[in-house]
Amino acid sequence: MKYVVLVLLLATTPAMACSFDTDCRPGSQCLKESGDVYGVCAGGLSPGNANDRQPISSPLDVNGTYGNTCSFDTDCGPGSRCVKDASIHGVCMR
Repeated sequence: MKYVVLVLLLATTPAMACSFDTDCRPGSQCLKESGDVYGVCAGGLSPGNANDRQPISSPLDVNGTYGNTCSFDTDCGPGSRCVKDASIHGVCMR
């Protein structure tokens, strides 16, 4: 039972906050809004990977989706958008 809970937690882990590209896994980059100190790791083979760091959470994230892996803007809720490069997966940002 413990392993099932652990697997479920790891499978739904969102992308975490970062300050620099080095806070993210190789191949990912730290995306930040203009003027923000913290951003989210995006891109690479595994967006939202377990090696990302989470220094803070955003109080402005009313949807609770900031940093989540997404494919479309609708995955992020009102007021947020899915930011991605050429891949099919991106990350929700304000």
